[in-house]
Amino acid sequence: MTDHIPLISNIFIKYEFNRLATGKQASDDTKRKNVVCMKRVLSKYSIDSEKHDIRKFAKKISGQPICEHYAQHERKPADVRMARSIFSKGWIRFYRERCGIDTSFFNDWIEIQLDSIKVKPFMPDELERKMIEQKCEKLRTIDPDLFLAYALAYGLGLRSSEIQRARFSDLWESDGNKLIRIWNPKGINDSEVDGHGYQDRPCDPAWWDMILSNKTSDDALIVPVQADRIVRDLPQFLRLSCGIKDKRPVHRLRKYCGHRIMKTNDIFISSKALGHSSIEMTSKIYSGLPSVSRSF
Repeated sequence: MTDHIPLISNIFIKYEFNRLATGKQASDDTKRKNVVCMKRVLSKYSIDSEKHDIRKFAKKISGQPICEHYAQHERKPADVRMARSIFSKGWIRFYRERCGIDTSFFNDWIEIQLDSIKVKPFMPDELERKMIEQKCEKLRTIDPDLFLAYALAYGLGLRSSEIQRARFSDLWESDGNKLIRIWNPKGINDSEVDGHGYQDRPCDPAWWDMILSNKTSDDALIVPVQADRIVRDLPQFLRLSCGIKDKRPVHRLRKYCGHRIMKTNDIFISSKALGHSSIEMTSKIYSGLPSVSRSF
């Protein structure tokens, strides 16, 4: 296939509406956000994705690649990090081999060195934790759907996007272990999910049993509501009623879950329960020591 030079918008379409055969699979929402970030970077240099072709990705400002210039002068390396996800190894192979696109114009984005993301250790607040449990327990009767969303985050450690997709059929058992199956998990290679596109995570049996007791049918969503209820109403409740000041209050519930599992079990189990890509990531977030059970 002869290399060709399409409009930038054509690259965005191929990225958003195709899936890689192997490797990490970003969610549709993540892809959209990555494209938005790329458009934001390009617009800074008067590059219009509908008018300009992919050669503009190689544009220089005083000899400096625009991706490097933006990260340095706008002080927004996070934008560049998200934007260049469009040019991961898997996608470069896809553009070159499946689409016949000349990918040499993406080299600056591939080669740029960005500072590693600083992971902030989780610091639990006992008063906050008690307030969360007290206020959210009341949701059980006044707003059962929101209560189940809380239970999936605080009890099983699910992310907001995972809560929206979770079905009762995803709850299952193996050799006495309570598990939840997470489809298309964030930041996980196909090799880590056996090529099936899902990840099985061990669960706290008490929370697992409680959630399953609300089952209406196997294929039903555990939280059968519009996405806004999970991404808007639940965070608002956590801020106003529970006093959570974190920018991502639902994610803070997930961290309390990870901390609880780490303290009562160990960091390996906590890492598996949260679906982290490595124990190293878990250890950066949960710096406390696990509890050791009595042996006699």
